[in-house]
Amino acid sequence: MRNRFLKQITFIGILSVLIYSCDGGKNTSKSSERRDSLLNTYLALEDSIQKEWSIMIADDDDKHVLMKRLLLEVSYTNNYDKVRFRDLNDQVDQLKAMRYDQKSMSNSALIDSYDSATFDLSDQIFVFARNHPRYDDFPLMSELIDDINGKNNYILMHRIHYDNRVKELNSFKEKNQKKLMATDPEIETEHMPLFELPS
Repeated sequence: MRNRFLKQITFIGILSVLIYSCDGGKNTSKSSERRDSLLNTYLALEDSIQKEWSIMIADDDDKHVLMKRLLLEVSYTNNYDKVRFRDLNDQVDQLKAMRYDQKSMSNSALIDSYDSATFDLSDQIFVFARNHPRYDDFPLMSELIDDINGKNNYILMHRIHYDNRVKELNSFKEKNQKKLMATDPEIETEHMPLFELPS
C-alpha cells in the first residue's frame, strides 16, 4: 500500500514538472515572439525613414545635376562668360559639402543656410541662362529651369514625408524604451531630429 502511494506521489510530481515545463516553454516562446515583434517593428520604422531620406537626397542630387546641365547648355552656345560659368559650376559642387545629414540637421541654422545657398544659386544660374542673347533659341534652357524649380518646390513635401516617418519611430521609442533596451542595449533610443521646428 505504501509503495503504491509513493508511486502515485512520484507520478504526480513528474506530471507537475512536465506541465510546468510545457507552460514555461510556452511563456518563454511568447516572450521571445514579443521581443522579435518589437524589434521587427523598430527595424521596419527605421527602414521606412531611410527610404524617405534616400528619396529626398537623390532628388536633391538630381537638382544639382540639372543645375550643371543648364550651365552646360549655356556653354554650348560658344558665346558666354567663361569666368562666371566656372564660378557657378564651382558653387554647385560646394552645395553638397554644405548639406546637412540626419544628425547635423538638428541644427536648424545649417538647414536654413543650405536652403538659402541653394535657392540663391538657382536664381543666379537662371539669370545667367536667361540673359544669354540666344536664350530663346535653346528651348532646353527653359525646360531645365522649370525642372529645377519643380525640385525646389517639392523640398517641403519630401521633408514632411520624412518627418512623419521619424515621428512614428520617435513615438514608438518613447512607448517601448525599456523593452527595446532589454531586447538590445545597443539600440538608439534618443529621438531623431525633425525638419519641423518645435512649436
